[in-house]
Amino acid sequence: MGIYLPTAAVGNGRVLATLGSAGEIMTFFYPRIDFAQNIHECLPALYVGEPGHGLFIWTFEQQFARQQHYLPQTNVLVTELELATPPLQLTFQDFCPPDIDALVRMINVTNIGDGTFQGTFLHYFDLNLGEASLKQAVRYVPDEGYIIQYFRDIVLTVGGTRPDIWRCGKSIDQQSPGSAKHDMYDGHLNGQPEDIGQVDFAVGYHLQLEPGQTREIQILISAAQSFERSSEQFRKLRERGVPGLREATVQQNRRWLAQRCTVSVSDKLEEAYQRALLAMSLLYDSHENCFIAAPEFDPHYLRCGGYGYCWPRDAAAAALALHRAGFSDYLEGQAQWLARTQLPSGRWAQRYWTDGTTAASWSLREDFHQLDQSASAVHLLATYLLTVPEERQPTETQDCWEAVQQGAEALADSIGDDGWHHSACDLWETYCGSFVYTNAAIYRALRTAARCAEARDEHQQADHWATAADQVREATINAYHDGYFPRGRDESGGEDPTVDSSTLGLAEPFGLLRVDNPEHCAMIESNLAIIQTRLTTELDNGEGIRRYEGDGYLGGAIGCVNTLWAAWVCLRLAQAYTNRSSNKSEGYKQQAIEYINFALDHATPTGLLPELIGIQPDTLYWAAPHSWASGLLIECVLTLDELN
Repeated sequence: MGIYLPTAAVGNGRVLATLGSAGEIMTFFYPRIDFAQNIHECLPALYVGEPGHGLFIWTFEQQFARQQHYLPQTNVLVTELELATPPLQLTFQDFCPPDIDALVRMINVTNIGDGTFQGTFLHYFDLNLGEASLKQAVRYVPDEGYIIQYFRDIVLTVGGTRPDIWRCGKSIDQQSPGSAKHDMYDGHLNGQPEDIGQVDFAVGYHLQLEPGQTREIQILISAAQSFERSSEQFRKLRERGVPGLREATVQQNRRWLAQRCTVSVSDKLEEAYQRALLAMSLLYDSHENCFIAAPEFDPHYLRCGGYGYCWPRDAAAAALALHRAGFSDYLEGQAQWLARTQLPSGRWAQRYWTDGTTAASWSLREDFHQLDQSASAVHLLATYLLTVPEERQPTETQDCWEAVQQGAEALADSIGDDGWHHSACDLWETYCGSFVYTNAAIYRALRTAARCAEARDEHQQADHWATAADQVREATINAYHDGYFPRGRDESGGEDPTVDSSTLGLAEPFGLLRVDNPEHCAMIESNLAIIQTRLTTELDNGEGIRRYEGDGYLGGAIGCVNTLWAAWVCLRLAQAYTNRSSNKSEGYKQQAIEYINFALDHATPTGLLPELIGIQPDTLYWAAPHSWASGLLIECVLTLDELN
């Protein structure tokens, strides 16, 4: 499988799975939510008629009509498929119980026609445990009625409802008789009990349904790091039963969601707010206490550099948004993770595996560091320290304080005499130069670090960082001309006049320009207006914001992140004009709501926000659920609530 764009995700902080609109399980990440991705193909199918005398249909084929949604206030996914001829309905419910490394799938097959239905429900599994296809082993355990596949320290047990037919095989050539996939097409499986090497397997359940009759099939996928643990865990799942496991999942999701700050917004925005918060819980690695940007969907880097990693910037945006929404534990967890992943230079890498090791990156060389990652890390760490009660200072937070000191010094050292940061990589990971966005990120980090130093009576450090921040601010503001902020400076030091939506960061989240300062407010408004003029793209009778002029990524995709970012700035301007001009305030508020609605209207069918909204049919939602986009939606809803 190359690139696959899921419509939904389920998980519990220890395992993460993504799914498509036809009930196909696209990924299953274990033992971390970023690695390993243990599925090559995991596909349901239906055989209509007697084995050998009927019709085989994959659920992703056009014969099935599809709908998909989450149960309200949960991460329990419901996928509904309907076949017209013969009339049949398949309903999948997928979820990950809160306290077990497992995926639970409940399938209801209902005859919605007038005659008897005869056929077989089949499920195919091509698992690449540990992201390896070779040296695997699989076998059917008849006493337990499950199939177990194992490779090194990853073991998956797949069982539940005892299958009527099964087959273990080899997936080297799925069109050969040795493959379990090939064996499915006649509605029969030959019962081969085991195989080794590049393996696959399939299970089947015979159906004889009268009109209105339903058969329930349960599939439990238990993940562990040994035979004994996987088998023991599977038995616990079976003993607790699918209804009990689902209820435990529902209750845990709703308890978690109950921590949120309540808001007074429309029903549509309330639902989107809750969905964004629930999506955040899927993207947080509870083993390691950090956020990934999105579930991986392009593991071979065919059209991008991958997303299933922790970027300090994206993680900081997620943690800070959750903190504002009432979830303080995530700020602390992410801060502690950042403290232990800091590089010896005082900077942070572009991105990491969740266990803290540096991931494949292209901006680690000295003149191409992504400095906004380090600035985001320093800001989050210092923000966290400012929230810690005095009785916990300094013994419990010494590591974080030392990370702030080293990080702030590294940022201060990255500033030239002219107030611009040294040559670096931009936030879009494309250009080399000195950027308004990165300058603003450094400003915010140094300002927050200075506040933190003042709170600790480290006045000399506070003055040093505040002075450096002021130098950065002055240089950045001086870049403003012709009504907007250019992207910054190119590699040679000349101005890069490109209109780039990242300059919205001057207002939010970095506050280098403040809406309560009339001069700053005028610059924010003018800069926003030019971004809107030059970067707006119309799609489906709505308008979104592209990343920057000349952006050819995915054919010039619209940024869900960027559109929500513009909405956030509009809302801040609406706040600024509340007591000065009700018409302007209302105008900016309505503009923000239009941007938010555009983003929501171009989410996945289940309401998950992507990073980018594609204008091409094969990339309608790119990287969903996305932690930065979800965080921005949360920020927008909370800011809108302040206006209401």
